[in-house]
Amino acid sequence: MALERKQIEFNEMFERKNFDITTFFSVLLLVGAGFLAIYSATYAANMNNRFGSQLLFAAGGIGGMIVMATLPIRWFQAIAYPLYGLSIALLVFVAFEGKLVYGHRSWIAIGSFQFQPSEIAKLATIFTIGAFLNKGRDLSQLPNLLIACAIVIVPIALILKEPDPGTAVIFVGLLVVILLWSGVDLFLLAAVVIPALVAVLSLFGHTPTIIAVLAGGAILFFIFRRNLVITVLTFGVVIAIAFSTNFIYEHLHQYQRNRVQVLLDPELDPLGAGYNVIQTRMAIGSGGLTGKGYLKGTQTQLRYVPKQWTDFIISVPAEEFGFVGAVVILLLYLFVIFRGVAIASSVRSIFSSVVAIGIAGIWFLHVTVNIGMALGLMPVIGIPLPFMSYGGSALLTNLLMAGILMNLYRNRKVLF
Repeated sequence: MALERKQIEFNEMFERKNFDITTFFSVLLLVGAGFLAIYSATYAANMNNRFGSQLLFAAGGIGGMIVMATLPIRWFQAIAYPLYGLSIALLVFVAFEGKLVYGHRSWIAIGSFQFQPSEIAKLATIFTIGAFLNKGRDLSQLPNLLIACAIVIVPIALILKEPDPGTAVIFVGLLVVILLWSGVDLFLLAAVVIPALVAVLSLFGHTPTIIAVLAGGAILFFIFRRNLVITVLTFGVVIAIAFSTNFIYEHLHQYQRNRVQVLLDPELDPLGAGYNVIQTRMAIGSGGLTGKGYLKGTQTQLRYVPKQWTDFIISVPAEEFGFVGAVVILLLYLFVIFRGVAIASSVRSIFSSVVAIGIAGIWFLHVTVNIGMALGLMPVIGIPLPFMSYGGSALLTNLLMAGILMNLYRNRKVLF
C-alpha cells in the first residue's frame, strides 16, 4: 500500500498543473548549451576528460533535481539550521585545511573528488533566513534585522578567509535581494548600499568621490528625512568610507589591485591581468550576428582565452553562434530567473517565498557578474555561469536549486 501511495504521489507530480515543465526544460537547455560550449572549448586541447566529468555531474545533478522536486516541502525547513551548521563547519575547515588552488583554499578533496563548501553554504543560508523569517519576524525591528544579516555575514567572513572575494560578493548581493523582498526599511538598505557605491566611485578619483558623497547625503537628508542623529551618523559612515577606500586598496594583494586597475582600463596590462578580458571581448565581437559555426571559432579553438570552459565560457557560444546564440542563452537565463520571482510571488508561505527569491537572486547575481566580467564591466573575481561553466560543485548545487524551485511551484498552495 505504501508503495502504491508513493507511485500515485509521483504520478501526480508530473501532472501539468503540478510539474513545472517550463523550468525543467529551460534548465536542461542551459545545461545542454554548457555541454556544447565545454566540448568546443576543450576540443582542440584534447581535454575531453573535462567534458566527461561534466556529464557525470550533470547526470547526478539531474537525478538530484528530480528528487528535490518530489520531497515534502517541510523537510527543507526542518533541515535549515542543521544544514547551516554543517556548512559553517565545512567553511571553517576549508579556510584552514582546504586544498590550495590558485592561491585559494576553497576546496575539500576526498580522493579524486573535490567540492566547494561555499556552494552548500549558499543553499543552507537561503533555507536558514527563510526559516528565521517564517516565524513572522518583522525586519523593521533592529534585533531581527541584525540576526538576518548575521546569518549571511558569518559565511561571508569565512569565505573571505579562504580568500574567495567573488563568492563573498554573491552572498552580499543575496542578502540585499532577500532584505528587499522581505520588506526591510529602505533607509536601512540605503545606509548599506550608498557607502558601497561611494567606495566604488572613489576608485575613479577625487571628483567622482565628492559627487558621490554629496549625492548620497542629499538622498539621506532630503528623500528619507529620518531622525537627524541617525542620518548624520550614516552620512558620517559614507564620508569615512569614501576617504578610507584608498587606504584599503593599498593593503590588497597585488593581484587584487591589478584586477581593480584592469577593470578601469584592461589595456593597462594587456598580456597580464587584462589578457582574459581583452581576448574574451575579441571572441564575443568576432562572432558577429550568427557566429563562425560550431567548433570553428578561432579564439576558442586556438585557446586565446585561458580556461575558457570556466569563468569565460560565454565567449564560446558568442563566437561560434554569434549575437543570436548569446541572446538565446541570455533569454533562457532571464526566463528561469523571472520564473523564480513568479514562484516567490505565488507561494503562500514566507519560507517558500524567501527560498524562491533567494534562488532567483543567486542566479541573477551569477549571470550579471559573470557576463560583466566577460565584457570588462566588472572585475574578474572568479564567478561561474550557472549550469554552463565547468565545475561539479556549482552544477550540482544549481540543479538542486532548480529542483527545489520546482518543488515550491508544486506546493505553491501549501501554507505552513
